[in-house]
Amino acid sequence: MRVVARARQGMVLLNVLIVVAISAAAVTVMIVAQDMEVRRAIRLHDAAQAQSYARAGELSALVALRRDLITAPALDVATEPWSGIGQDAVAIPNGGFSLKIADEQARFNVNALAEGSPIPAGALLEIAQLTGVSRDTVSLIELTLMALGPLRDDGPLRTAGVDPADLDRLSPYVVFLPPDAKININTADPALLEMVLRDPATVRRVLERRRQGGMSSEEAAALGAGGLFGASSSHFRVETDVRVGDVRRRTVSRISRTLGDDGQPRVTVSARQRLPTP
Repeated sequence: MRVVARARQGMVLLNVLIVVAISAAAVTVMIVAQDMEVRRAIRLHDAAQAQSYARAGELSALVALRRDLITAPALDVATEPWSGIGQDAVAIPNGGFSLKIADEQARFNVNALAEGSPIPAGALLEIAQLTGVSRDTVSLIELTLMALGPLRDDGPLRTAGVDPADLDRLSPYVVFLPPDAKININTADPALLEMVLRDPATVRRVLERRRQGGMSSEEAAALGAGGLFGASSSHFRVETDVRVGDVRRRTVSRISRTLGDDGQPRVTVSARQRLPTP
């Protein structure tokens, strides 16, 4: 009888241990699931915070560009307040923030070729030759634009067979904007000015006028570059880089601005793109 009683006690103890083990496992699963939910909630919160910081940076650019269009619509130079809103990396709660703003019309507008004028084609050829890009590549770009019309980016050119290495060589000096967007003589890189103007003395004169406050549209037109240059800009690029916790967001916003028929400034985000993070 004692053997039987001990066996029963052993079975009871074993059942108790099994119940305890199952309960412990269930509690562990619940804790892990709860921890995952907490982490997910924190990440969603951090992502929302990062997006808010990015949109706030974009909004600051919109406000600055609108104010500039009201106070100084005739010309745009890199020393104006709108260019000063750029922010090197600074600490924010639980992360960091930086903002860059650039005049997209500081580069040559490839879409100018879509209108079939030989002057933009000649300018692109000059840029290509000085960056190691072949004449055949320029011809293929021109044919693609004539066939497809203005492009938003270089994606269709890559699809059409343009050498990606050639596009990478051109990328520091070119941009894709509405066909009537001219190079801003007051913000263009000196290297681009040398490529297009092909006259060191003229480039030096332009840079001197920029130091004095900038060239007017009349002065830009008098350069004799076939109407490639203007003195103001309507298209800008804003890049925000935000980190909150483990979340990082890099966003590029393309901003367009114009004066409406009623004389009121209109500044809008024409495109927004998320960039890959390292």
